[in-house]
Amino acid sequence: MYRKYVLKKMLQGSSSSDETAFTDRYEVLRAIGHGGFSQVKLARHLLTGVEVAVKVLSKKKENFSGHSEANVMMDLEHPNVIQLFQVIETGQHIYIVMEHADGGQLHDYIKSGGMQEEEARRLFRQIVCAVGHCHKKDIAHRDLKVENIMLDARGNIKLLDFGISMKFRPGQKLSGFQGTLPYVAPEIIQRQEYEGPLVDAWSLGVILFYMLSGRRPFRKIFPWDLARQIVEARYHIPDHVPTQARRLIRKMLNKNPAHRPSVEEILQHPCRLKGLVYFHALPPTTSEC
Repeated sequence: MYRKYVLKKMLQGSSSSDETAFTDRYEVLRAIGHGGFSQVKLARHLLTGVEVAVKVLSKKKENFSGHSEANVMMDLEHPNVIQLFQVIETGQHIYIVMEHADGGQLHDYIKSGGMQEEEARRLFRQIVCAVGHCHKKDIAHRDLKVENIMLDARGNIKLLDFGISMKFRPGQKLSGFQGTLPYVAPEIIQRQEYEGPLVDAWSLGVILFYMLSGRRPFRKIFPWDLARQIVEARYHIPDHVPTQARRLIRKMLNKNPAHRPSVEEILQHPCRLKGLVYFHALPPTTSEC
């Protein structure tokens, strides 16, 4: 932890036409992920030895959003949000250097039939706290899904991938199809204007459903059938999901966005999210977001 603190203090954004602006500072160890416009690599900072995750974005790609993603991350500092260390810009790439969460994807912890209730509750509260921090900073994530949620070595949540996140003003309507279809809110599919926090609330409902049941609520094979199922909000919650959790899921997966809860209301729900211990290794006084 101390070495990560030292690394962040030492690093500043830099720009150069030469790729050595990155390679003189970091040794790439291996690829650990990829997206439509980027690759993610595990690297080691040569001076401190700290392992970091580096998102490499090509500036030649259409719809390039490297600057906006970095700007969003600069505004976020929260224990459950992946930490930005440095941004390096060269002639061909932008390197977004971030904290490496080495506990794996949340997806890997969800077994058939779902997670244990207490563990799902603990992790989901951390996810909601992270999203709530984004909303307090007037940032809508817009691509919340289990694949964009990692765990660190201590088993705590790290929210990542702000590639299509967007700044908003309170009450501002956004537009455009954004997100991953099984997690996308009905109003986005219907090409309506929408409020960023309310589409994030829908995605949180999909995530909680998945964590407790082991499957997504909307699962049709063909995209058009899946889209119809989402727009109609047709889903069945398995009987083993606890009653209060079922009620919370129904509130979040309401096809009328005006009836969905805010993150503050989600945290106050009787599903015992309020006051849950935040970190295993820290005292209960840290339980607030």
